Amino acid sequence: MKEVIPAVAILLIALMPQPLRAEPVEYDGAELYALNCSNCHGIYGEGDGAVTPDLSVVLLDLRYMAARNGGVFPADFVRQIIDGRESRAAHGPAGMPVWGAEFSRGEGTSDKAQERVTDKIDAIVEFLASLQIMD
Repeated sequence: MKEVIPAVAILLIALMPQPLRAEPVEYDGAELYALNCSNCHGIYGEGDGAVTPDLSVVLLDLRYMAARNGGVFPADFVRQIIDGRESRAAHGPAGMPVWGAEFSRGEGTSDKAQERVTDKIDAIVEFLASLQIMD
């Protein structure tokens, strides 16, 4: 009988809820861009996406953002535009989806969920930075 008690104790411990591990998730910026941005901005950021003919605005070539900004990629500005939850008149028409809100719908509103939203936006910003052409 003494052998049964330790086995039961081990089984009960194994069945107890375990704390969630906070392993960081790395998002693929190219994949997120392809899924969420390329329909308008094009596969390579050239502003030639599939729905571009239906838009009332001409989209700039995203590959030249650094060149248009004195050789410095405007990461903070781009991050704010993609997030979109903070209105910026400089962006122009409000036709671009508010990706911060869209990602929040899928992730939730907890602090951890908002960290994942920020991580997704950061991954897209990093991908866009990698596309830059300096002539």
